[in-house]
Amino acid sequence: MEVHPVFGRDYDANVFIVSGRVPTVIDTGTGFHSREVLRRVKEFVDPAEIQQIVLTHEHFDHVGGTPDFLAATGGRARVGAHRDAVAKLKAGQSTFAEMLGGRMPSLDVTLPLQDGMSLIVGDVTCSVLSTPGHSPGSLCLYCPEEKVLFSGDTVFAGGGFGRYDFPGGSYVVLVASVQRLASLDVQRMFSGHGPVVEEKGTVHIRHALSNLQLR
Repeated sequence: MEVHPVFGRDYDANVFIVSGRVPTVIDTGTGFHSREVLRRVKEFVDPAEIQQIVLTHEHFDHVGGTPDFLAATGGRARVGAHRDAVAKLKAGQSTFAEMLGGRMPSLDVTLPLQDGMSLIVGDVTCSVLSTPGHSPGSLCLYCPEEKVLFSGDTVFAGGGFGRYDFPGGSYVVLVASVQRLASLDVQRMFSGHGPVVEEKGTVHIRHALSNLQLR
């Protein structure tokens, strides 16, 4: 599985480009740096060939650049997000975006996702995992063949985990989501912020669970 990270700048989330039969972008950042991000994307794949954009959750720092990515694909890419994020993405409202001087886009989710669905990402079949707690519409993509996890803001490298004090967040629900991830066989982990984990991803997830349970 060929995954090319464009690491977040300032408040931007990481953007991951997965090349292959179904070229896929996972998260799009705030949009403040879309020109630079898309320039980097072109090093790995022609933006016009991107078939799908998957949003790990509905927060501005992960979705704000989606209109720019869609424009780069000629409007052909489908936009995937958890079905519990669809209404908020359509509403296009975010106080966080306004605090940063940005504007939350109104997005039409053309690929509503739910727990247990299969999705081809690049050349690999991945499972959609519903992982609320950081937000109601949080999801992860797990690719068992490759032992790869795209974890959004649910867990991070080094035992970090997403905040649960935002509107719609829940400590109890987040613990259950991280417990679920801790049962997976993960080697490489691609999180919404911070570095990539190249091996022993499960160790990082279990560390996150331990840290979370100490709260």
